[in-house]
Amino acid sequence: MLKKILGCLVIFILMTSIVAADTNIDILGEIVLKKNRRLYIDKGSADGVEIGYKFDIIYNGRNLGSSIISWAGDDISYARLDSAAFYRYYYIEPLEAKIYMVAPSAYKGGTLHLPFYRDLELAPSGIINSDEQSIANLLYDGLVRLDDNGDVVPGLAHSWEVHGHTYTFYLNAEVKFHTGKYLDALDVAYSLIQLAQAPKVTPASSFILEIDGYAEVHAGRKNELRGVFIPNKHTIAITTKDTFTPFLKYLAGPGGYIIPAMEKASIPQGTGPFKIVSMNDNNISLAANSDYFEARPALDSVIFSRYNNRQEAALDFELGRLDLIYFDSQDDRVLLTGGDYASRRYYTSSMVMLGFQCGHDYQRDFGLARALQYLFDKESIVRVLLGNTAKASTQFSPPSLGLEPDDVTEYYFMPTLAKTKIDSLIDLPDQFNLIYDDSDPVLESIANYISGQLRHIGLKIEVQKSDNHQLDKSLESGTMDFYLFRYDLPVPDPDAFFYPVFSRRLNEQTNFLNYNNPQFERFLESARSLDDEYARKDIYQEAEKLLMELPPVISLYNPHMTIAFRRDLAGFKPDLRAFVNLRDTYFQAGR
Repeated sequence: MLKKILGCLVIFILMTSIVAADTNIDILGEIVLKKNRRLYIDKGSADGVEIGYKFDIIYNGRNLGSSIISWAGDDISYARLDSAAFYRYYYIEPLEAKIYMVAPSAYKGGTLHLPFYRDLELAPSGIINSDEQSIANLLYDGLVRLDDNGDVVPGLAHSWEVHGHTYTFYLNAEVKFHTGKYLDALDVAYSLIQLAQAPKVTPASSFILEIDGYAEVHAGRKNELRGVFIPNKHTIAITTKDTFTPFLKYLAGPGGYIIPAMEKASIPQGTGPFKIVSMNDNNISLAANSDYFEARPALDSVIFSRYNNRQEAALDFELGRLDLIYFDSQDDRVLLTGGDYASRRYYTSSMVMLGFQCGHDYQRDFGLARALQYLFDKESIVRVLLGNTAKASTQFSPPSLGLEPDDVTEYYFMPTLAKTKIDSLIDLPDQFNLIYDDSDPVLESIANYISGQLRHIGLKIEVQKSDNHQLDKSLESGTMDFYLFRYDLPVPDPDAFFYPVFSRRLNEQTNFLNYNNPQFERFLESARSLDDEYARKDIYQEAEKLLMELPPVISLYNPHMTIAFRRDLAGFKPDLRAFVNLRDTYFQAGR
């Protein structure tokens, strides 16, 4: 018996030592470059290095300090340091990095602090910008959602069936709203009716036009959608007017969020992992939803505080009052001059475009739009004005859609050709009005560049920034000639780009350019009716070719999003739609 006990004890000690060894593996790398407050190490993800790993800085066998991996490529990684630490190591050679290959564990609790910059619309019928999406994503769920691969997966509906134009959803009976009310099919019907009754649609809610009975509800002639049928408390059937292949993806976007029926609350209510406990113009406080039907979030609370601009938020981030900030089309080294933080840069599916008011007589043949395609140096915009925090557009649609049609009309930066073409046009107005969207602070400098180029070729131009209300007035009065705007793709489907921005059905709702091309509309309708993704792609490529030939916009650039965050923060996910998914965010123990 004693031998057996001793044998088991030896085995246990050996296994414990093996586990300990496995959880304390380290590798040694060389610090090969010191630049811009960054230490570059010759080890990367191919060596197993991940963001968040701790490493010691070694000189001649002596430990000089430690830091955290901020970014990891295939065969190189770097850590970002504050100025004092960076220059402490700058003149010491050679330096090595002892990287510990185990990330710190998560701990429950804590409060996350983030900024927002403008008045927010958190009702599903009005969600548009990235601040609204980041907050709404914590408050609401839809019938379905998108996984990390962009595939549709269950949300509030645990399953669904599709028969012809009818989608039948079976609801999770255990879901509660923040008010304590259980979810049922009436809530889904009510949420759709709210979209139909809204004065205007957003790109994310534009799918509501496809549900049978929308026109009557929108006009106030009916109170219920003809295409919505409720067989029982936890089943709802939705019928579209025609085959509408992207329907499920739209339902996974912010327009598809479900709210409780007939409960008039002073604050937005949903089913999401966080609920609002207080809200005013300057602060929004969220608390974890202990009744959430999936895993309870790791954080106890999230607080959003309002700032006038990015510079103010960046200062408070450096002072430790904010835990994470995100922005696009701007280098974090311009905004942030110090502090111990990490940052990452991501692609987005957003587009910045210069649009032409197609309703004006002088624009009907697109001669002006074609001429101006040659006037703007997109590469210089990205390099000089944006500090290489964007990608110059080489195609009409967002690169994330992967269309890339062949044999398209190509335009190059040739300002002399632009002027020659402009000089040949007749009946142009004496002065043009350029309006730019004030929701993106970077667009002011882009508008100044564009107006300078237009004046350089002899066109008189007046520049005005605009919010949605002012834009509506300009559209009504017909005073807008050019519109500089940013478009955030609401769901990852080509329809969500082409339909809201260019379809005549949405003129002056989301199509602010009054673009009207019957051939283009036929392309859209055809693509919506097909299940075959390859066939749909072929049609959208043809639609893009048509838009390049008769262009209602100039696609300028695709913004990159930068996220700066505390080094002990993890779990957040960048979304291609230019917002940050905070649902799984947590603070790491041991930092």
